[in-house]
Amino acid sequence: MFDQPGILGLFLAVAALYTLADIWRGRAELFDNRVTVQDRQRLQRFVIFVLLPLSVLAHEAGHAIAVKAFGGEVTGFGFFIFYGYVEHSGFYTAHELAIIALAGTLVNVVLAAGAVVVAWFFPRRPAINYVLFVFAAISLANALIFYPLIDAAGGIAGDWETIYSRNTLWFSIGVGVVHVALLAGAALAWRSRRFQAGFAQRTGRRPPAEPLSTDSRRALADVLSRSADEATSGWKHRVQQIADAQANGTQLVLRWESDGYSRAVVIHAGMYNGAPRVELHGAAQPHHSGAPALQRPLARFNGTPTVEQLTPHLRRFLDFVDNWNAATQISPN
Repeated sequence: MFDQPGILGLFLAVAALYTLADIWRGRAELFDNRVTVQDRQRLQRFVIFVLLPLSVLAHEAGHAIAVKAFGGEVTGFGFFIFYGYVEHSGFYTAHELAIIALAGTLVNVVLAAGAVVVAWFFPRRPAINYVLFVFAAISLANALIFYPLIDAAGGIAGDWETIYSRNTLWFSIGVGVVHVALLAGAALAWRSRRFQAGFAQRTGRRPPAEPLSTDSRRALADVLSRSADEATSGWKHRVQQIADAQANGTQLVLRWESDGYSRAVVIHAGMYNGAPRVELHGAAQPHHSGAPALQRPLARFNGTPTVEQLTPHLRRFLDFVDNWNAATQISPN
């Protein structure tokens, strides 16, 4: 008979095997140069159900190595996919016990740092870089946030109760300073524009847009509005224009109804890597429920186009999107 941890471990093992099979079946699409939303979801499952358990094993191995280093003996070991334990015996000082307790977390921090270094300085395919970044984030969160919280809130005599012990006051203070610095550094790095741009570049995502001044946003909005007026003037359908001023640019949606569809051409203008860029996207949503929406990117202009340059493209794409129907083959946006 399985006990509760055994049943949970069996369930998670099945989930890991299913995830590996799913990754293998979809490897051609996953490891191309385009990482879609669906790809990211599958890769996240791979990190959670495959890589994270392996990092737990490495965590426990760190404890075992430290035990051996201080002359102790490993007397027991348990692994339940997302958590584990090492039983040991020996004669230790308080500081040696604290180092043994810290060794597992050090392994997690080193693995996370190594993953970021590889993805940042020696980037691979976008999907692999994405896996490395996600693994680093989850591994750090697991080791530096969730484990300490579980120890503190659950009344469990775990690693962190030993690490932050009054018996090793100065050691505990030093670890605490590094602990806070790692969390603060990770948070600041994630929020920095340089990291966000680098993350996007390495994982096949659109780089974050840069903030625009009010004057620049108004100038872009004027070009979009005048081009839309020219393109829709005298067109066969009545077009509604919906403007949306954003911190990183401006957006104009041209919306109309035809042949049982709500249709739109979306024009977004913003700053990317220090230069203005205008993107056009098309969308068509059937009126009857359950039918999939059609959407795809249409065009991109590096720099700010003039009204004379943008207007003919808008006219062409209005007609193009107006002809979409259920038989149209649309690549997902």
